[in-house]
Amino acid sequence: MELKQWRCFVTLAEIGNIRRAASLLAISQPALSVRVQRLEEALGFALFDRQARGVRLTEQGARLLPHARRLLSRAAETDEAARAIGRGAFDRLEIGVTPIAALSFFPDAMRAFSAAHPGVVLALTEGLSDELEEAVAHRRLDLAVVHPPSSRDDLVVREVARDRFMAVMPAAHPLAGASRIAAADLRQQTLVGVRRDIGPVVFDRIAAYLARAGITTQVNQCASSSISLVGLVAAGAGIGLVVESLACIARPDIRFVALADDPPSLGYAMCHRPDLPAELQGAFMQAFHAPKARAGARPGL
Repeated sequence: MELKQWRCFVTLAEIGNIRRAASLLAISQPALSVRVQRLEEALGFALFDRQARGVRLTEQGARLLPHARRLLSRAAETDEAARAIGRGAFDRLEIGVTPIAALSFFPDAMRAFSAAHPGVVLALTEGLSDELEEAVAHRRLDLAVVHPPSSRDDLVVREVARDRFMAVMPAAHPLAGASRIAAADLRQQTLVGVRRDIGPVVFDRIAAYLARAGITTQVNQCASSSISLVGLVAAGAGIGLVVESLACIARPDIRFVALADDPPSLGYAMCHRPDLPAELQGAFMQAFHAPKARAGARPGL
């Protein structure tokens, strides 16, 4: 069933005359009749009683008419939103972001977006990837920046950047002065990490990285996020592996050191519903790939 068929149904129901309805729709009378007939065939019941002086809604047609009007109204709203977006006429956008993304390329990306679309209110919600994806699916958020992979098949998830992991350790640690350390250097170290039930993808990637050096992952202290993990390291709890974007956290009591041996990386993806207007998708993709945004994390596309 096509939108133009619903438009013919509503127009004919309101006019009650095929000739005048066809004129209003700027189509021929036979074309109008065919579209209504095909809609009736798809629905499995008649919408109109044909009479000598016009048409009259059947009982089923009368019951369906309010729903069809709402459908056309929503379609018109979507069309207007798309045109407004194309003109840069945004009012307010609800955006979700993970704690790591909020400290990575996201601030520069939003600065680029705001420069291109001044006056737009960007309302941010922080959360874990699965929480943000659920909020997008239920229309509480317009879009979100999450970490793939996603388990949902009702959303569009497009990777926009990747971020390598590096080590963070107390400034007094013997390895803190190194320019780069190997995975094997962590064998006898006390490790801190984010709990696996919170970040299973990250946990497993770090475990695989250490396993290549013959290290069985044994996290001595756990944190609920990478940011709180940095706090544990600052307190002297041990060494952690975090994405290099977190090196923006400037504390005199910690050091960030690059990793050798092909360290793991974390992806960032734009997550949205399939019906998000193409103009809005393009505006954010352009912002995510702005030069300053790319400086925080490597482009993923």
